[in-house]
Amino acid sequence: MKVRIFDAMTSEEAAEYLADFLAFGRNKGVHILEEKLQFTTDLNFKIESLSAILKALIPILKTVPRPADPSVPEFIRNTQDYHKGLFDFDDESHMVLLAAAYYLGETFVKAFPHLKWSTGNVDYLQANSPVVTGFRYNKELPVILVAENIFSSIVSGTREEESVDSVVEAWSTKFV
Repeated sequence: MKVRIFDAMTSEEAAEYLADFLAFGRNKGVHILEEKLQFTTDLNFKIESLSAILKALIPILKTVPRPADPSVPEFIRNTQDYHKGLFDFDDESHMVLLAAAYYLGETFVKAFPHLKWSTGNVDYLQANSPVVTGFRYNKELPVILVAENIFSSIVSGTREEESVDSVVEAWSTKFV
């Protein structure tokens, strides 16, 4: 999901998107994850199982090629990392990504009573997007952005699967 779509939203539109995102997660997202994981992993909303669940989703994600963006400077377009990232997730994988983003956020909300769902601070990249708030240092967990970055970096080969563990550990220990 392109973060820019959230920039143009009003606070009312962002609140409506958040409500729709949470309804999707509760009503459809968990079922998508159950289907994709074929009940091999317990979706128990526990921090301890979050990494395993996210890692189990990686092999099922499918991508479609994306052409290079001519507005990106040539010196960047000529890098191997740029070429590795020239893809989007297909429609079905995008739904899995959204379901995983919901699961990521809801796991933190259930595990730590002081955390809650909100829309992102308009002064930051996650402006108006679904986030979990209440972390130390006024940090917000932009769940869609984090899920997209985790999956994209692993699928592209710029990160190893074990980086999921680092992300979950950072959010569950450093910022809570």
